[in-house]
Amino acid sequence: MARLSWHRKGLTVDEFLHTKDSAIVRGAKAGDGPGYTLEAIAVRISHDITEARKREDLPAYTRTVVTVLPWQRMLHIRVEGFDTVPARATSRAVITTLFDLVSTYNIIPLDSVELPLFTQHIVLVDSFGQPFAAIVGAGAGEVEPVMQ
Repeated sequence: MARLSWHRKGLTVDEFLHTKDSAIVRGAKAGDGPGYTLEAIAVRISHDITEARKREDLPAYTRTVVTVLPWQRMLHIRVEGFDTVPARATSRAVITTLFDLVSTYNIIPLDSVELPLFTQHIVLVDSFGQPFAAIVGAGAGEVEPVMQ
């Protein structure tokens, strides 16, 4: 189960890519236009998380809450449902799966002036709501030129 929440209106990718010619890392599912606000990306990510659970890439007993914070350009993903702190390998697998999944929607300029379209903030919490593992970042991928 994935639940969504968001705060205020976000930027579209078109509004984000107003920059000069530069190189970027573009996720395979990143797009341009009005259908690619942070809110729309969060909906797509929630669907992808559900599909990942069906493929057993994520434990079935976990729940995710995807929160959009557009003024911070952040997608906060909280993973709940762990009765105990799992083995490090399990935590790492969950974080890596989610980080890779979310990265496919991001656009990361490499010019050191512009920020990524969004930063992902993934936190795994125990049954008391205490974080026990986390990752914060933008993404990873192949570099491509942007021609305007």
